[in-house]
Amino acid sequence: MIPALAGVVVASAACGGEAAGVPAAPSPSESQTTTAAGPTPARPGATSQSGAKRLGTSAGVATTARAPDFVAVPGAKGVFGRLGNAVYQIEMPEKWNDEVVYYAHGFAGFGTEVAVDPPPRALREKLIAEGFAWAASSYSENGYTPGIGADDTLALKGLFEEKYGKPEKSYLVGASMGGNVVTLSLEHFPDAYDGALAVCGAVAGESQIDYLTSWTALAEFTSGVKIPIGEGSREVGAVLLQQLPRALGTPDAPTDQGKQFISAVRMLTGGPRPFFVEGFKEQYVANFGLVLLDPDRRMTAAAASTNEAVIYTIEPGLGLTNEQLNAGVRRFPADLTKRSVESHPDAVPTSGRISKPLLTLHGTGDLFVPISQEQLYRKSVEAAGRGDLLVQRAIRSAGHCRFSAEELTTAFTDLV
Repeated sequence: MIPALAGVVVASAACGGEAAGVPAAPSPSESQTTTAAGPTPARPGATSQSGAKRLGTSAGVATTARAPDFVAVPGAKGVFGRLGNAVYQIEMPEKWNDEVVYYAHGFAGFGTEVAVDPPPRALREKLIAEGFAWAASSYSENGYTPGIGADDTLALKGLFEEKYGKPEKSYLVGASMGGNVVTLSLEHFPDAYDGALAVCGAVAGESQIDYLTSWTALAEFTSGVKIPIGEGSREVGAVLLQQLPRALGTPDAPTDQGKQFISAVRMLTGGPRPFFVEGFKEQYVANFGLVLLDPDRRMTAAAASTNEAVIYTIEPGLGLTNEQLNAGVRRFPADLTKRSVESHPDAVPTSGRISKPLLTLHGTGDLFVPISQEQLYRKSVEAAGRGDLLVQRAIRSAGHCRFSAEELTTAFTDLV
């Protein structure tokens, strides 16, 4: 059962463009060209060819790359190739308006094969129809790697400008973890992009992993079931799959303890709102994925996470007070060698010091990347004195990254 659960985690977490809308081509054609590999990315803290500080933290995992060839839509030319350890796609309209959109995909699991994820189909078609070029890179490593995503996207920007010249405007669009790529990029690469759109984005950075840590800590306390985290135990799967369900019940039939857990999660993620219940059902199992895959908190993102400063709340009438909840929830300290803006710029909460306009879309019922990410980021942006650059839109929808074609395309139109 554990591999099945891991599959649910990857399927729920992965978010990006609609790959099914980009049929693979067996070989380059008249409308397709390929470009050879470039240099391999350097370690975090080094500088890229553009002179920007690298944000990514390599795990040193050997990777393979899925072939990036694709069929361009009518009226456009497809270009694809390899750049360092990443692969990329570029789609150039026949009548280019001298503007380009870079697309940053979401979390793609922990496998060793990297792949390009294009923009959502509706957005892609709009871009080409209106004369925008778009470019998308895989990340040179999978995992929760927003810094690597930001670095690889910036490297692709350099390649694009070598091939086509510097465009009049460059925009960045990111989904899910790609939203973290967006905010990191606007904060650390202030001159790279003219504006950005983040959809269902983990815009507050490491706070997203803090949330998943809180999810597990709340389940442990309300259930009364000890989850062996950081103990080198192989029993985590059995605890999550057997003991927790007995104590908490299911989303449709929760026990009294389960009702406490649901309420505490509701308040943690933004309070009462439309489609919370539907989103909770979708992520009820999947959000234990981090502790299942890394029970000893060894990966950088997990080691850097913490819930020490979180003040939990619960709705009244459930047999548990806020004071009891906060006194009882286990607290996990961050490894400060990992949660460091100097050594791991992508393993800390984002600063809010955005440099260009940012528009965000977020579903009210998203429980993988909850709408509280938007609340946290608004506070950071306001504290940084950049509030006039941020526009946020809440969309009444259940689940993760579920926006209509109209919602996506309207948002992009409003950005540009």
